[in-house]
Amino acid sequence: MPAVLVLLLSGTWLLSGALVTGTDPLIVAVGRTAVCCLVLTAVAASSASGRADLRRAAARPGTVWLLGLLGFAGYAAGTLLAIPRVGTSLTNLVVALMPCASVAVGALFFGERSGPRKALGAVIACAAAAGYAALGADAGDLDAVGLLLVAAATVAFAVYGFLYRDRLSGLPPLAVLPVLLAAASCLLLPMALPALTAHPPTLAATGGIVVLGAVVYAPAYLVQHRLILLRGPVFTAAVQLAVPFTVRLGDWALDSASAPSLPEVLLLTVCCAGIALVTVQPVRPPEPVASER
Repeated sequence: MPAVLVLLLSGTWLLSGALVTGTDPLIVAVGRTAVCCLVLTAVAASSASGRADLRRAAARPGTVWLLGLLGFAGYAAGTLLAIPRVGTSLTNLVVALMPCASVAVGALFFGERSGPRKALGAVIACAAAAGYAALGADAGDLDAVGLLLVAAATVAFAVYGFLYRDRLSGLPPLAVLPVLLAAASCLLLPMALPALTAHPPTLAATGGIVVLGAVVYAPAYLVQHRLILLRGPVFTAAVQLAVPFTVRLGDWALDSASAPSLPEVLLLTVCCAGIALVTVQPVRPPEPVASER
């Protein structure tokens, strides 16, 4: 599952980055969310047990609207609005700091402890990300608003991971996701409506949005939420450490960015090393067993 998640998430970033170059980011956000919602709803509603689980998930409106805002509407709007401002690679790098955000959110609001090793890792990762941003990455002139948007989206999803695990762990992801995505679609539509009426997407862009939501995002969300339930929000965020590398190489392969420079590679490596301090538990030697006399 971790390897599949990395491949799917890399695809979402590359395809999203291509789509927002010619289509309003909010149109892409609401389109992919609505398409993903329709696909997962159809799958969940195909069985009696799935329909029952959908009703159980929908019976918690307060949780549904809150998680729909944090994990989907806010996250999608923040990241997609940031891509045209700071570029796909830099946006993805900030999102890759989510393990550090998860550690901070867990300690501040959910009573999860973190020691000096994790704190040091968070500082190293953030310093490397700042250095990467200073280089300009693939964005040309950096945009402070774009960085703030993606940072807010990252923190929002970190909060979402803990709330999802605490409040909806008793339901399968296939039942929860359609309900949350429906709420997110309702939240995103008013924001995207001016762009939809003024500059509707082309036929090619519409097809790309359908592929993004149905073929890439739907399975990615299922795998991601399954991992959150099995291994927790911090581990799931750590799985995504490989994504900035695959996205950067994908940008290069698609000729949408130059080859990574040596400073970029070094800073990406340092960033991932810092996040590894946050997420990877040190191996402890087994305790000696007292011999019987």
